[in-house]
Amino acid sequence: MSYTLRVIFSALEYPVYDVQEVNANPFGTNRRMISLWLEQFYLYVLDLFNFKTNAMKKITILSATLGLCALGLFALCGETRAQSAEKAKKAIESSSAHIVKWVNNDQVDSVLTMYKDDACLLPTYCGKQSIREVLSGVMDAGYEILEYHTLSVSVEGALAVEKYYCVIQFQGETVKQKGLTEWHRVKGKWLIANDISSNE
Repeated sequence: MSYTLRVIFSALEYPVYDVQEVNANPFGTNRRMISLWLEQFYLYVLDLFNFKTNAMKKITILSATLGLCALGLFALCGETRAQSAEKAKKAIESSSAHIVKWVNNDQVDSVLTMYKDDACLLPTYCGKQSIREVLSGVMDAGYEILEYHTLSVSVEGALAVEKYYCVIQFQGETVKQKGLTEWHRVKGKWLIANDISSNE
């Protein structure tokens, strides 16, 4: 460590005291060396902001340091966003799987727990009461989800859009559908705000 500091100070043309010459008490040597290094480092940092001497060298060092810090923060934020998006995607895929199971078991109330109070089944039905009537009606008519595939989930903060493909059976007919579901994160839970689908 001593050698590294000497090389750095020497390259920056900063005076370095010989620590071995400041030897008083053998028990206090390490403490004195560390104190001297910290003092020199502190003086060096202060001197970095004095642009009267070696201005270009100091500007280069400060720019490189700030650039590395910014790059580190950018990488950290990017990784955090990626982890958050991946977590949201898994939560939404899990919720969709629960909805499929509940629909196929005629559990209307359970399905409704995944909808916001003002959610809409676009373009016509809005509000939980309206959605309850639609779900009850199709379930009574033998509606069943045979396949459900989440194709993609795009996440931006507390908003996510799920693109899906499903195969349903309704009144004896097998129908393929594709759709989009808009999810909102409310108090830490992802809930459906809007859902629109169309037959292929």
